[in-house]
Amino acid sequence: MKKQLLLLVALVFAATTWTQAQTILDFKLVNNTGEDFYGVYLTETTTLNWGEDILPQDIVEDGDVVSITFEYVDDETICIWDLRLTHDESEEYWIYIEEIDLCEVSILTLYIDEDGDYAFKVE
Repeated sequence: MKKQLLLLVALVFAATTWTQAQTILDFKLVNNTGEDFYGVYLTETTTLNWGEDILPQDIVEDGDVVSITFEYVDDETICIWDLRLTHDESEEYWIYIEEIDLCEVSILTLYIDEDGDYAFKVE
């Protein structure tokens, strides 16, 4: 009985630690556009500072799923972010998606709609 209780406590601790390791803003980016992207940038909607490319790899090819993680989140974290993806290494050509609520997103799927415009679906 003691072993079972210790195992249960260990499992609850492990699950809590794993959950805390993920932040509320972390999400998976799915590229279903038929195109490749060389850079991914995020900024809070209230600022224009794009910062560094956040891609964990050099390129996001069509069909790729990329995990986007945030190092630090606190009580003052803003949920609404803008996303910019660049089409080439020169970063002259890009798409821009405004006002994504990352607090509500676990999967963000990018695609091209029936009118040929970039669109996204949130899960």
